Amino acid sequence: MTNFNLAEALILNKKPLNPHMAGQKPTLMDGILSAGDFLRLELPETQTFIDPIVTERRIILLTGWRGVGKTWVGMSMLDSITRGVPFGPWPVVNPVPCLYLDGEMAVQDVQSRYKGLNPNGQQLAPLFFYSDAHMSSLGLSRASLLNKRWRQDVKTLLGDLGVKVFVIDNIASLAGGIDENSKRDWDPINQWLIDLRFSGITSILLHHVNKDGAQRGTSAREDNIDMSIMLKQPSDYSPESGADFIMSFSKSRIAFDDLHKMQDIRFTLAEKDGALIWLWREVKAETKQEAIRMIDQGTDYKDIASALGISKGRISQIKSDAMKAGILDGNGRLKGRLYD
Repeated sequence: MTNFNLAEALILNKKPLNPHMAGQKPTLMDGILSAGDFLRLELPETQTFIDPIVTERRIILLTGWRGVGKTWVGMSMLDSITRGVPFGPWPVVNPVPCLYLDGEMAVQDVQSRYKGLNPNGQQLAPLFFYSDAHMSSLGLSRASLLNKRWRQDVKTLLGDLGVKVFVIDNIASLAGGIDENSKRDWDPINQWLIDLRFSGITSILLHHVNKDGAQRGTSAREDNIDMSIMLKQPSDYSPESGADFIMSFSKSRIAFDDLHKMQDIRFTLAEKDGALIWLWREVKAETKQEAIRMIDQGTDYKDIASALGISKGRISQIKSDAMKAGILDGNGRLKGRLYD
């Protein structure tokens, strides 16, 4: 008998096969399944909320510079899910209860933003708000990701409310005193997020970036996330534009067939008929044209990469393609009018 057959026989000969029905406490051995049994497990289908970027049982990290629009995005995602309306190019499939946790804004500011997004209060599923400022006004303790009891209470709260998507805005304001570069300090929070994921809850964490444009703090924060979303200011951004950014995806655990849906999208918040709406468009062609313009101007590859959020290798490819197409000459200068 081979080792494989011996191991399989050991598993298949367990008695009883379902210790729960026999009133026995399950052991580690009861949790070990042969490949065939594992594939035969009857599991509920994973729900999709915003297709394909927000699905069930996920940890999502959303980062960007201060003031770029992270709060607007987090709140808009939950507003879209609970109303059943698209977020940008991505449709909502299943409206479900959501909770927005704000750790730094005044209650009036939270109210104002949500009223702007949803002035008529339309909902297909409930959206709950946990305002740390409001809790403080009631004499309750401040929210803290570092507090084990608070984390346990919030998990219970999410379960009691039936929440499926949970936005945490933001790590800096809700983890005061943490050493951001310490994996050890982050580990208990990370384990809590994994616990929420096992419970069927998707968490979206809002966080700042460092001076190099990467998420601020320990890289361990990205080890267990399922998707990393970054908001970057476009090269032609002006403060008068308000919330105006390019949303890009640096890590995503999604089906191969859905990868084509993960294009960089430029979002701009605008007002229409008394409500705030998102104007959006794909930026693939826009990014390519801007890269060619910057190459023509002699801009350093590092600066182009930083401004457009693309790799140096991608810049070289754009330059090579433009030279082959006769748009750039051998010195990287425009030979005529840049095409659309």
